[in-house]
Amino acid sequence: MTPDVIIIGGGVAGLSAACFLSEFAQVTLLEREPALATQSSARTAGQFTTGISGDTMRAMAAASRSFFQAPPPGFCEPALVAPRGCLTVGREEHRPVLDRLMARLQEAGADCRFVDRQDALALFPALRPERVYSGVFEADAMDIDVDLLLQSYRKAASANGARFLCTSEVTSIQRIAGTWQVTAGDLTVSAPVLVNAAGAWADRVADLAGVPGLGLKAFRRSAFTFPLHRSEAGAWPHVTTADYSWYVHPQPHGFTASPAEADAADPGDVYADDLRLAEAIHHIGIDTNLTVHRPSANWAGLRTFAPDRNPVCGGFADHPGYFVSAGQGGCGVLTSPAMGQALAAVVQGADLPGNLAASGITVEQLAPARLMFS
Repeated sequence: MTPDVIIIGGGVAGLSAACFLSEFAQVTLLEREPALATQSSARTAGQFTTGISGDTMRAMAAASRSFFQAPPPGFCEPALVAPRGCLTVGREEHRPVLDRLMARLQEAGADCRFVDRQDALALFPALRPERVYSGVFEADAMDIDVDLLLQSYRKAASANGARFLCTSEVTSIQRIAGTWQVTAGDLTVSAPVLVNAAGAWADRVADLAGVPGLGLKAFRRSAFTFPLHRSEAGAWPHVTTADYSWYVHPQPHGFTASPAEADAADPGDVYADDLRLAEAIHHIGIDTNLTVHRPSANWAGLRTFAPDRNPVCGGFADHPGYFVSAGQGGCGVLTSPAMGQALAAVVQGADLPGNLAASGITVEQLAPARLMFS
């Protein structure tokens, strides 16, 4: 069957695009890896938060909250999210940073409050009192079941007839007689609509298509796990510092931690930086009484940003039928419902859904044109 839409990229951006586009179109998705979502989408702490610096990114997170809390009927059986909370702590000199964070959270409608040292220690008892002056607690931050989310996007799209073709690295893209012809190895697929959801590789795909790139930049982030020091710690909130020198994300089976670095990297397989891990372990030891004798596991992923650090979702007037969904900057999972909904709307030439409009999002804010003429 000839598709209506070709999607390049099988991470969370591509899977959410397939889910929402397949509601009205025949979709074929091409992924270069042997399996879907093996890159950054599978290497995330799975946190839902609206404490995001980029204005549009933050609004897209807020617009996605209702989907996570009440998915469409039949989308998934277990809950997609679970309560967690997010605590950001700082010393006295960090109060301006905490004030800005509080303003962002309040703008996004989060349940948040300032906390003093005593409150912070009650929320995360492993903090060292002398290293905490105050903090901000986002009470309605949540854990996202990332595996379930990705599986559910694929299941919903498959039920609508979408096809997923892995080990299909795109080598050629041409615009011929009003359709996009995409070649991947021995396979050639044509469709009137092409969606570039290739993450860190999105500008490379744009180059193949003869479309202007967005100036996307990829940055490595390392992470590691270590055992819980006591069982009740698995229920503590996510905690980070106002200077963002580390974070620790408790889970029932152990802690996930990161140096929260953003080191420039080329698209491709990336690995945790041992020096960065050592720095994080050192800082965690200074700010908490948690001891990391040896990480249980470590990995790294790429976070890809547009120049203005806000997501890009839209088409190009000079390239009919070409659309891009990229630049989610480490927020791809938590903004994926709103990004998929926005993409479906712009492909159809329709208004953005009510949840996006209610969060103050416009087509112009998302459109790639803002980067072409900024």
